[in-house]
Amino acid sequence: MTQYSIGADRSGYFHLCSDGALSPQFLICEDDFRVAFNLVGVCAANSGATILSFSLEDTHLHVLAYGTKESCVRFKTMYETSWAHHIGRSRGSRQGAVIDLEIIPVEEREHLLSAGTYIIIQPTKDGKQIMPYDYLWGTGSMYFRSQGHRSLWTVDNAGNRLDLVKAGDIPEKRLCDILGSRRTIPGEWLICNRILLPDNYVDVAHFERIYQTANCFRVFLASSRSRDQEIQQRIASYRGVAMEDTEARKHCHEISKQLFGTTNVRLLDTIQRTQLAQELRSKWHLSARQIASLVLLKYSEVCKYI
Repeated sequence: MTQYSIGADRSGYFHLCSDGALSPQFLICEDDFRVAFNLVGVCAANSGATILSFSLEDTHLHVLAYGTKESCVRFKTMYETSWAHHIGRSRGSRQGAVIDLEIIPVEEREHLLSAGTYIIIQPTKDGKQIMPYDYLWGTGSMYFRSQGHRSLWTVDNAGNRLDLVKAGDIPEKRLCDILGSRRTIPGEWLICNRILLPDNYVDVAHFERIYQTANCFRVFLASSRSRDQEIQQRIASYRGVAMEDTEARKHCHEISKQLFGTTNVRLLDTIQRTQLAQELRSKWHLSARQIASLVLLKYSEVCKYI
């Protein structure tokens, strides 16, 4: 089985996903879908992560990215904060709408093949009466298409072609409204019907090289219960255990005492806190957010090293 070595400064594949049970009000209208969709491109442009596939649903998001873990953590952090700002502005309340993306390393070829298609078939599997290649809020329509194929974001329901506009030709205030963010994107990137086209930033050729042939892609697109269960088990594993804060703090103090001779985390330097975070993850499999609060490190820093 092919193994992909992923270090902090080495590129690899990552499956980013949110937990729908924690954000039941993630997307509640078409404008939410549009902004959440466009933010994938905005964060790709500013993080250094390469997007290979993604899909949005009412309660959650799935992304397959390629890059260093640091770049994927940047993507995660940018997306979460940008979305939280949008929700705060548009609804006035973030309750039930804030997402927390898990970053799952993809280190075997079989896992990579399964994850790439698992992501784009989720809307169909979750009961939406539409096939992945016709789903507007995912990238299933982009792969192994005939030359000259017109993307579904550039035609209306009657099949008429819609106008394309360069981002650089749109007034700044209006562009910010379309993107849901003040972050910049390349001026030559194309927008159609208020959608930042995934053609600008999704690396279709890279995705297709993973599967090599259309037939291989078709086989994995069909999926299977065992492959789905394996992906779901990996997601559950990386989400970590939700432990009572009192018990988690006790374990943190015990490990800190064993390693560094003190239970006062504030006395530890950054390297020691990072080591403590790794031990908490390894021994108790706590979530990244809980570990960050225990070892007094930024959540984004903890995500890099556990």
